[in-house]
Amino acid sequence: MGLTCHAGEKHPPEYPRAEIKVGYNYHKIFLRGSDGVIERDIPFVLLANRSESKFYCPSTEYKDSLNSTPSGRALADRMFKAAMTKYIDTKDRAVMDGVVYKTQLYVFKSRTSGEFTVYDYVGMTGNFYYREPVEELAWEISDSTKTILGYEAVKAEADYHGRHWTVWFAPEIPVQEGPWKLHGLPGLILEASEESGQHHFSAVGIEMSDKEIVPIYNKEKYEKTTRIDMLRSERHSRKNGIAMMNAELGLNVAPDRTETVQSGKYDFLETDYH
Repeated sequence: MGLTCHAGEKHPPEYPRAEIKVGYNYHKIFLRGSDGVIERDIPFVLLANRSESKFYCPSTEYKDSLNSTPSGRALADRMFKAAMTKYIDTKDRAVMDGVVYKTQLYVFKSRTSGEFTVYDYVGMTGNFYYREPVEELAWEISDSTKTILGYEAVKAEADYHGRHWTVWFAPEIPVQEGPWKLHGLPGLILEASEESGQHHFSAVGIEMSDKEIVPIYNKEKYEKTTRIDMLRSERHSRKNGIAMMNAELGLNVAPDRTETVQSGKYDFLETDYH
């Protein structure tokens, strides 16, 4: 939908444009309450130029765009009710995929300011964001290579915020970016995994793009925090979700059920908050 400017009004801001667009699949394994071990694939996109980047889930941004206007919220409500009706009939959880959030994570990086800005939702607590310096990772580059999406990729390893990462980057694509916060190699990171096997990113498509790197929708609803505090709040929410829900609603749902704590192998992308 186009934007119209009337006389005397300022033109809408022109946002920086990407030079490359990379599609990634984020495969994660996690514990969910009494359901046990769950595996989930989440599509993400990286938009990047030489000075900044944005890593986000397109379906999340679409839902956020709907929730930014009254008409969009009405449409989202109709979509949710239709999906819920179908789920009740079929008991197929897949019908809810288009109307519920699988993630609310956004990662913006600015080489100009030297900062990451991360937005996310902490269950039962609210929406938060934090800023942190962009750290230079101490990559160890090996001689190992393999082909990914037709590119020769080189293996590299580094420790970052509590996990040991192994990545494969393409020197042929001179973009020092990658999925999530991983960056700093002489080529685009096409694949990344940490040693426990819980988190894995893999590129599924690459194209040149001048798409605008637009800010997050509904920015005003996010409360500022720190990275460590956000992670600790998420841990508390995962551990005490049932009790928090009961307290908020004045109910006593599943009083004997204990939420499974994500510990050991099953933890967040960053584990240095312990």
